[in-house]
Amino acid sequence: MEGEMQGLVEHAAKPQISGFEDLAYGSLSGMMGKFVEYPFDTVKVRLQTSETHVFSGTLDCLKQTWLHEGFRGFYRGLTSPLLGAMAENAIAFYAYNRIQSAIRAVSREPEDRQLSRLQLFASGALSGAICAFVISPVELVKCKLQVENVQAYGGAPAAGGTKFSGPVSVVVHLLRSQGLPGLYKGILPTVARETLGVGFWFGTYELVCQQLLKWHHPRDAARLSKSDLGPGSIIIAGGCAGIGYNITSYPIDVVKSFIQTDDVRAPAANAQRAGIAHTVRTVYARGGIAAFYRGLGITLVRAFPANAAMFMTYEYLARMSVALRRH
Repeated sequence: MEGEMQGLVEHAAKPQISGFEDLAYGSLSGMMGKFVEYPFDTVKVRLQTSETHVFSGTLDCLKQTWLHEGFRGFYRGLTSPLLGAMAENAIAFYAYNRIQSAIRAVSREPEDRQLSRLQLFASGALSGAICAFVISPVELVKCKLQVENVQAYGGAPAAGGTKFSGPVSVVVHLLRSQGLPGLYKGILPTVARETLGVGFWFGTYELVCQQLLKWHHPRDAARLSKSDLGPGSIIIAGGCAGIGYNITSYPIDVVKSFIQTDDVRAPAANAQRAGIAHTVRTVYARGGIAAFYRGLGITLVRAFPANAAMFMTYEYLARMSVALRRH
């Protein structure tokens, strides 16, 4: 057992795959997860940003999206977030593992000693902050495409009319009307969400893996690594990571989505950009604390399989790479 490949934490302390492989495997894991989660994400964003009379709940949103737009409606605007997810995960895994190496160097932690949970959380949080600057423009484009058709569901004309044919048209419109800063609308809540969320994402994954090792190997857990866990355990840990990310960061995500879609939902009433404080008050006025969790149910449903797929893809590609190198 001890001679088997080492997992994520040990590979961070003693890198056994290159930085390029980290980027490649992270990118592929992001692509896999995005295909799984995107239809659920479309429903989530529409529930977050629509008026309460448009959808009565998750099932109604699913039904109306299917009736008005068919299967393609659930994947509307996929191109931009698919590329974004590939870039985000590539950077997240690369930064996470390299930040751990930096922490070890600064604190002079022995290579064979696992970092503390606080250090692992900090590594994840810093990697999330870095990722935010990559995904913020991507999520802005995605949210606008996901939401722009919704106002017409109740029979009323869409706010300002449907004006985007795809991701490129959104980018062109933003650059012409607002310049480069327009692509970073909502950057502050995005940074906050990713810093907190990714810290819990990696932190939860590491914690669950540690607990599963103790459960499966109570006597040998201290000398084993995540590579000694089977696919079922990786699925559980990855799924729990997704739950941890979303539960902790969801209210911030609601504020972020609201800010990024204000001009699409009601352009005439948004000649000036609404700030974070104003947006928080607006969301609260729509239903109190519960308004910050609207759409959380569908988000948690998609979080488990999507994140399980991501960690499975990354972990087993990394293991395969090490195994091939040793032969």
